[in-house]
Amino acid sequence: MRVFHSYGSKERLFEMMGRVNNLNEQILPKEKKNEVIKEFIAFADKKLGLGDDMPEVKVSYDDKEAEAMKSFGKYTPETNELRVVAINRNLADILRTLAHELIHHKQFKEGKLKQDSNNTGSEHENEANALAGVFMREFGKDNPIIFE
Repeated sequence: MRVFHSYGSKERLFEMMGRVNNLNEQILPKEKKNEVIKEFIAFADKKLGLGDDMPEVKVSYDDKEAEAMKSFGKYTPETNELRVVAINRNLADILRTLAHELIHHKQFKEGKLKQDSNNTGSEHENEANALAGVFMREFGKDNPIIFE
């Protein structure tokens, strides 16, 4: 029987993620990540047909915000803002979260979102998860750097 190691605490987990982030930064600096994120936003925009209806996208490298959000991404229709936590995460995961939240934006604009749409397993969460995966595979074919 295999026993999985417990990280012990949230602080310990963030410390370990920080070490990984330092290694990732050496491989793919933040500036390059931000370039690819912009390219991905344009790609997703084209796929979703958002055009002038793009929400304000904020990418956070603030570990305190990451801890406070209790999520890796959030779309807020009231402010037309989309936030994605980028600190201590690989680029593919950041982009998947970004796609997921952009899909929620599209769902909102189409009048599909309801009070319980963010529940795990809901029709709208499942759609956002599935399409985000498709976007990643398609974008990743031409941009393998996202998997480094």
